[in-house]
Amino acid sequence: MKDQTTKSVQRLIELGMCQPSDVERAKQAAKKFSTLDFAVRIRKAEKLLGAAGDSTRIKILLLLSEREMCVCELESALSLTQPTASHHLGILEQADLVERNKKERWAFYRVRDTPTLSLLKGLVS
Repeated sequence: MKDQTTKSVQRLIELGMCQPSDVERAKQAAKKFSTLDFAVRIRKAEKLLGAAGDSTRIKILLLLSEREMCVCELESALSLTQPTASHHLGILEQADLVERNKKERWAFYRVRDTPTLSLLKGLVS
C-alpha cells in the first residue's frame, strides 16, 4: 500500500497538482501525531466522538441539555428499557459528557457544557 501511495503522490507531482515541498510539509506535520501526548489526545477525541456518535445518545444529550433528569424520565421519554438507558448513560459518563448525581435510590444526570454539546446542538438545529 505504501508503494501505491508513493506512486499516486509521484503522479500528482508529475501532473503539477502538488509540489514535493507540499508532500514534505505534510509528512513533517504528521510526525506530531506519533508523540505520546498527541496520541492520548487523539484517543480522547475518538472516545468522545464515539460516545456522541449514536442517535440514542444524541437524543439523551439534547434532553439533558434542557435540564437534569432521572434515568426513569429518560427511559419514558425515549421508550428505553432501564438497562439500555443505563448503558448509554454509562458511555456518556465515561466520555465526560454527562455527570451523575445520586439522590436516595435514583440517579439523576445532567449534561456537561462542552464544545461537543454545542456542536451537536448546531448540527441538529
